[in-house]
Formats: sequence, C-alpha cells, structure tokens
Amino acid sequence: MTVRDNPRLNVKAADWAQRLASRVNPADAAKISQRMLDTIDDVSSNRWDAATRRAAALPGDIRPEKIKSLTDSFSRELGAAGAAAGAAAIAPTVGTAATIMASTAELAWFTARAGDLILTIAATHGRPEPTVDERRAWVLAVLIYGSSAKDGITRAINEASTGVSPIVDRRVPLATLQIANRVMSRSLFRRYGSRRGLIAVGRALPIGIGAFIGGAANYAAIRALARNADQFFARLPYSAIDVDSTDLTGRQLGPL
Repeated sequence: MTVRDNPRLNVKAADWAQRLASRVNPADAAKISQRMLDTIDDVSSNRWDAATRRAAALPGDIRPEKIKSLTDSFSRELGAAGAAAGAAAIAPTVGTAATIMASTAELAWFTARAGDLILTIAATHGRPEPTVDERRAWVLAVLIYGSSAKDGITRAINEASTGVSPIVDRRVPLATLQIANRVMSRSLFRRYGSRRGLIAVGRALPIGIGAFIGGAANYAAIRALARNADQFFARLPYSAIDVDSTDLTGRQLGPL
C-alpha cells in the first residue's frame, strides 16, 4: 500500500495541510508566485545554451534513448534532493515556519531544474534557436498544463490573439506570444504551485514519512514532466514567432 492509499495518513496529511495553509497569507503566496516566475524568466533567458550542450552530450543514437538517459539522471538528482528535504522535517528543532521557508527555497530550485529539463528536451527535438519568449512559453505550458500542454498553450495564444496580427503558417506574432505568457503566468501558482505545495505538505509529515514522500514525489514528478515535455514538443503546433513581428514596446524586430 502506498502512502497515498493509506486512509490514516491521508487524514494526517489533511490535518497538516490545514495547519500549513493557515501560516501562508496572501502576501506570502504572491511572493512565492513571483519567485517562481523570476526563476522561469532566469531559466528562459540564460540557460538555453547549457540545455543544447546537455542535449548534445546525451548518450544514445535516437531521441527516445537520449530522453530516457536525461530523465533517469534528473529523476535521481531531484528524488535525492526531495528525500533530503523530507528528512529535515523529522528533526524536532525544525518548526512549521522553517519547513515552509525551506519548501519555498526548494520550490524555486525544483522549478529551475524542471525548466532545464524542459529546455533540454526541446533541444533534443531540434527546436532551432528559440527566442526567450518562446522558451518561457514552453516552460510555462509544460509546468502548468502537464500532459495537456499543447492544448493549454493553444488556448492561451487564442485568448491573446486580437485579430490584428493573425497567426499565419504556424508562426505566432511576438506581441501575441508575450500576452499569452502573461495569461499562462496567472495560472502558475494556482495549478503548478498547488501541486508542488501538496508535496511540501507531504514532506512536512512527522514520523519519518516526509523523507519517503519527498523523494518519491520528486522522482515521479520529473518522470511525468519529461514525458509531458517530450509529447509537447512532438505535437507543438507553433514552430516559431513571426520574424517581422512588432513587440509590445513598438520596436520593429529584425530577423531572429
């Protein structure tokens, strides 16, 4: 029987979830959300070159072999980190407030490594020199929508489209993509953050269960994330932004 299937542990988890939730006020939630967005911006802006090098160094002759190797490496790394974070909650000197602070820091770190994974998988799919806004859209879509990332980003782009700059030949105007990123960002804390928050609650459980939950949850989350990213890039309907688009500041862009 897994921890999730144990009714007594479910009651304990619910009780601890209520206690932890009572300590997180709206201002703190806003700060956590902004920290996640800042992390995604940093990954999108600065880590593409590292992702392409990582993708090129992966063993295997075909893409599934490369992605399996990448997934195994990341799931081991983040699984070990999650177990360590859960083990820390066992110590009697670690209180709920400290657990929340540690979980917030781990959330930012996990988000950064998840972004690295998503961009590396994009590189294995041969995505050519994406713009920062494209990378940001990819990371947001996979983190927020999971296995429905393709549908999620399509809805966001359709919502952002005003009809002034229509999508032609599967190219998205830059201004539309920027608005779509803002649309998706509003859902980040509610959807992705809440999932990670439940894992944080699990890690905070006493009697040593937190170490198991933290490690197993991170391991499973990374494997699902890799699977969803692989499917997303295999089905992604938009190949690039419009090279002659105008950004939201009104500057005319040259070739990308």
